[in-house]
Amino acid sequence: MAEPGSAESTLLRGTAIFAAAVTVVLYLFGLLLVGVALSEAGSGADSTPMHQCRDAGNVQVDARQVQFLPLRVLCRTPDGREFTSGVVPPWLNPALAVSFAATVALAAAAFVQADRRAAARQASARS
Repeated sequence: MAEPGSAESTLLRGTAIFAAAVTVVLYLFGLLLVGVALSEAGSGADSTPMHQCRDAGNVQVDARQVQFLPLRVLCRTPDGREFTSGVVPPWLNPALAVSFAATVALAAAAFVQADRRAAARQASARS
């Protein structure tokens, strides 16, 4: 016979693991997009500055910078202004934030559930 609350605990743990996997997949997808854009920018004629920086308008770009949290590529002009290149889709960082928050919340709930079950087992063993 299964313990009371074991199905809920298993569901919480499984959902937390799924949310963590979604977070990892989304982040790796973003890293892949950044990596492809950077590799294209470093090879061939007409490859620098990045096409994504050049396509932003009539702006001269002299540098780029990769940020990993939030995931994005910044283009820098000679006068110090920065703008986002558009390599990373605008929905990706909010989706990462939501999936990471869900992972933390679900993992915390699973730990609390496990702690309550352990306390209930100890109380029933004493009586």
